[in-house]
Amino acid sequence: MNAPAPDLLFGLDDRPPWPQATLAAAAHLLAIVASIATAPLLIAGGLQLDAATTNDLISSALLISGVATLIQINRIGPFGSGLLSIQGTSFAFIGALMLAGSALNERGLGSEAMIGVLLGSAAAGAALTIVGGFYVQRLSRVITGNVTGIAVFLLGLTLVGAAWTNFGFAYTAAEQTGTTAALLLQAAAVIATILWLSTRASPWLRLVSIVAGLLAGMAVAVISGADVVLPESSRAIATPTPLRFSLGFDWGVFLILTPIYFVTMTESIGDLTATTLLSKQPTTGAPYWQRIRGGVMADGLNSIVAAVMGTFPNTTFSQNNGVIALTGVASRFVGVLVALLLIVLGLLPAFSALFQAIPPGVLHATTGVLFAMIALTGLRMLRAQPDQRRSLSMLVVCTAIAFAGTAVPELLAGAGITLPPMLAMLCSFPVATGALTALLWEILRP
Repeated sequence: MNAPAPDLLFGLDDRPPWPQATLAAAAHLLAIVASIATAPLLIAGGLQLDAATTNDLISSALLISGVATLIQINRIGPFGSGLLSIQGTSFAFIGALMLAGSALNERGLGSEAMIGVLLGSAAAGAALTIVGGFYVQRLSRVITGNVTGIAVFLLGLTLVGAAWTNFGFAYTAAEQTGTTAALLLQAAAVIATILWLSTRASPWLRLVSIVAGLLAGMAVAVISGADVVLPESSRAIATPTPLRFSLGFDWGVFLILTPIYFVTMTESIGDLTATTLLSKQPTTGAPYWQRIRGGVMADGLNSIVAAVMGTFPNTTFSQNNGVIALTGVASRFVGVLVALLLIVLGLLPAFSALFQAIPPGVLHATTGVLFAMIALTGLRMLRAQPDQRRSLSMLVVCTAIAFAGTAVPELLAGAGITLPPMLAMLCSFPVATGALTALLWEILRP
């Protein structure tokens, strides 16, 4: 049985007075804007894109998050939940897109063509999400909490490894300039601030922990004399350009991204259910499933729109449920204000440039903590399952198979056997093999 939702000051269809609406919108924006901008920044860094392209990706991510939120809130045909549900660039795709981009680079594709293939393949995967929305009730019986929890845990673990590797590169560079102490101080300030605030009793302190960690790290960077340089931009206003990257397609990239879409779909069902509960709407019956179906389908549509506009897949953000619970405001009108603010920020290249100015020690420490939280979320999902012994067995076996699979291409190459690039790419991404193993386990041994 669901826990009772807190009392609401303003319900789904209420229009709060401007002071309350503005404060609630600011709280939502504060909870998600850093995450929306950081995801494309990390992907661009992993793909070694230039500053101008990175800035465009961040601007597009903010802009499309606003557009996607409007679609999710207002319901366009079958698309949208009709809830105060904020959309943003998904962290779940970071590792997969970086891996796929590296593989495409090895084939000699230039940056523009490589991004086009990534976005086109992501759009194809998003189309599957739209189709899956029609069968969301049936799929939820197969893509269980065990499957999702294992996939989320592997995703967090893989991303933590990537963050550690990136921090190692930053440390090596700092050794050459004699700034290792400053780098470690920045990272320590970030980690200490986030961990301290995220473990407080006050929900407001937990809500702002990531942004506060970023600011603390930046303050230490400035005090320690780190160079904080804003990339130059010749434009005061960004100009959204559809199909700036010509969309392509690659089966290997598509197969790597597909399990991530099913994981984010399951997470969206949970997030939308929580928003429904907090909004005092029914969580059973036809109206509930209509909202869930529309919300999942909107995730897919919004990710296709994101690909067309030159940025990465979108998903429903969970942080905003905390804001609704804190403020008691579930009004869609507030969601529209958040969407408009995101669009305005996306049109300002100078705002996107701020994120490129984050020193490496601050950025990698922040993302490392975020990714560790993703892994812990997966473990919590598994602990919530009724048969914890079975969940633990699945976790151990699927994790072992997932990471053992990464060594298969190299072992076969030593024996003179070369895997097709598509299969080698799949083996190199533990989340794909781990999620597939868990899914087969649930199907064959329900």
